[in-house]
Amino acid sequence: MTRGVTQTVTQDPSADRRSRGTAPRAARHRPRPRPAGPYLQLRGRTYYFRKRLPNVSPKISGKKLLVLSLRTPLLSEAMGRAACLLAVLKREETRLMTETTLESMPEGKIHTILTELLRRTLARIIAEQDAGSGLSDADIDARIHRLEKDSVALKRMARRNDFAPIEPMVAEAAVACNIALGDSIPHDLGRRAVDLIRQLMDLEGRAADGEDARTIAEPLVGHHSTVSVDTFVTSPQVSLSACWSQALKMYPSKSMKGNIDAIAKLALAYFGDVPAPTIRDEDQENFFAWMARLPKDHGKRHGKNRFCRLTPKHPEKYQRTKDDEIAIADLADEEIMRKIRSQNHLSNVEKRALLAEQLTPRLTMQTLKRNRDGLSRMFRAAKDLGCKDAPDAISYKAVGRAVAAAAPDDPLYVRVTRPKLRMPWTEERLRRFLTSPIYTGCFSEHRRWRPGTTIIRDSLYWVPLIVLTIGSRIEEILLLKRSNFVRRNGVDSLAIGLDCDQGGKTEDASRVIPIPQSLLDLGFADWIRGLGDAHGPLLFPEAARRSEIDDLTGPFSKALNRILDALGLGDFDEDFYALRKTLNSMLSAEDVAEGQRQAIAGHKAGTILNRHYTAHRTKELKAAVDRADFQLRIEESAQHGFPVITGCSLSGQDALAVDVTLDDAGEADEIRVINCATKDCVFAFERRDAVTGKALSRADLRKAARCFNDIVGKTSLVLPKHHLKRLAVEHFHALG
Repeated sequence: MTRGVTQTVTQDPSADRRSRGTAPRAARHRPRPRPAGPYLQLRGRTYYFRKRLPNVSPKISGKKLLVLSLRTPLLSEAMGRAACLLAVLKREETRLMTETTLESMPEGKIHTILTELLRRTLARIIAEQDAGSGLSDADIDARIHRLEKDSVALKRMARRNDFAPIEPMVAEAAVACNIALGDSIPHDLGRRAVDLIRQLMDLEGRAADGEDARTIAEPLVGHHSTVSVDTFVTSPQVSLSACWSQALKMYPSKSMKGNIDAIAKLALAYFGDVPAPTIRDEDQENFFAWMARLPKDHGKRHGKNRFCRLTPKHPEKYQRTKDDEIAIADLADEEIMRKIRSQNHLSNVEKRALLAEQLTPRLTMQTLKRNRDGLSRMFRAAKDLGCKDAPDAISYKAVGRAVAAAAPDDPLYVRVTRPKLRMPWTEERLRRFLTSPIYTGCFSEHRRWRPGTTIIRDSLYWVPLIVLTIGSRIEEILLLKRSNFVRRNGVDSLAIGLDCDQGGKTEDASRVIPIPQSLLDLGFADWIRGLGDAHGPLLFPEAARRSEIDDLTGPFSKALNRILDALGLGDFDEDFYALRKTLNSMLSAEDVAEGQRQAIAGHKAGTILNRHYTAHRTKELKAAVDRADFQLRIEESAQHGFPVITGCSLSGQDALAVDVTLDDAGEADEIRVINCATKDCVFAFERRDAVTGKALSRADLRKAARCFNDIVGKTSLVLPKHHLKRLAVEHFHALG
């Protein structure tokens, strides 16, 4: 066996030649390796590097010896390679000794543990002083002497990094803070804990000697908190749950509550209910990188609703955590990636476009920034509670860098977020909606998408029409009372947001809007006048009954969206909320002044509040809202006893859906135009010849584009959702 030495690897190369020439023939074939210098062994004709590994930590088990072949029979080459290995090993040993043996701990966690240790010990000292010890002077002197002796002993043991006497106290404080220590105390924490405990021993001795513990503790408490000594010893650490509660008090508005609740639930799911100072910038970056992987609809597929309650019989069905939701989404995305990656006939651009349509949408960057603001409010709440070392939220740029750094190095990687574009409804979709069974006759109250003879005039009938014709917020209409139906300047109107409990976002949303003529022709005013006493004070009480929580909009929108999906009108971007934008676009096309559009929609118009602007301009606004012409044909129905919609002249032609396949340059490689009504293909284009594979000439490309223009004309087009595909279609359209 070769003895380990620490000197530099130096040896005369000629010694190797001399040893070969003088060694007996039998000796060269002995199976046992021969020493050949420091850290070197000769096995046969090959040199090996051999070194005993240091015992870095008793918790780490592994090989005791490192043996590597140097792959050379020449001693000079072996010595050079051994020197390089020694340099690498020395660097790694230094790193291991720093990271494993010393076991350093983040500053925030150290400070939190020491603060909890100070609070517990100081509370005991003050309680003992207030209760009185009843000891004699001799016993008190002996206690003070023992404290001084123990303080000196702790100091001497700290020289050897021996923290055994204080381990139980530190471990108890760490458990109270939800911080894991491991099998032993990290050295940096141990030394600082010894310093603090020795200061507390000195404080305890002075308190036993008659000094006021609260007074002499003030400087020590001031290093850890901004509150008084009594408040410090009676209040626990400022945890995330405490920050959550305080933030709701500091920001009591409804919109702020939603933002704070959202980030608080995520922070507790990721960090646990830890003290706020333990969260470092690096932890926040990892937190937002984790948050970016959450599905956009996280927390919404728990299966609990008014028809299905959480029962003790099957509680595991609803125990899906955020990590579970990420894992389920990742698993589904992996399968989609595998299928699309195997389609070698598609370009990478087309593959990414397909992935953008099929992968699970994750949280948008806008949502991450909004959650960052919510986290900042929670940290401000921690400071308001007296937490001196509460962290600051990282910047927007840091959030973006953290999300980008977590992206894999894959040319097909796409982080799908799918933010709402809120596109105005097309004329063709408006026509289909206004002539749907909801307004022309449905099968029953619960089958409104099936044609029939029943027309039910409730919130699902009136609210979409009101939102469409006056561009109001959905919640504003759902909260309308019968008393909000007023006549202003001889015009039947709706007083929106004038009640203190109504759903306007701000005072600017309070306004009086005349009822559009299309609603009057459908008998909306007569319907309100004919409501009986049993109807109640609300205009749409069934919408309020649909929700058991303080949220009218969500349940109503879900009910309407189910009907729209069944009618084939469900669309991610052209959703129900986009009807508000639809009216604004129609009024803008009719040259309605911007101030009037803002007043109708409930936005602030310059420095004039809408409640004052609309109070005296009712007739002007009535003319403005009626300029949005939906080309409805309304006739009195003897069967139903009230006017009904019998037709709509918007977009008389069937809409055409455009499907496109992209090439590597992001241009249209194939285009198909499908009639949405008949599902027939009315136009087909391929950039390359199917037989020869040769690309079309520029002249043939323009000829195909002109044919495309002739077919689509001014017909309503349903373009692809992916922005590159839309751009490719629009570029092809322009070539004609």
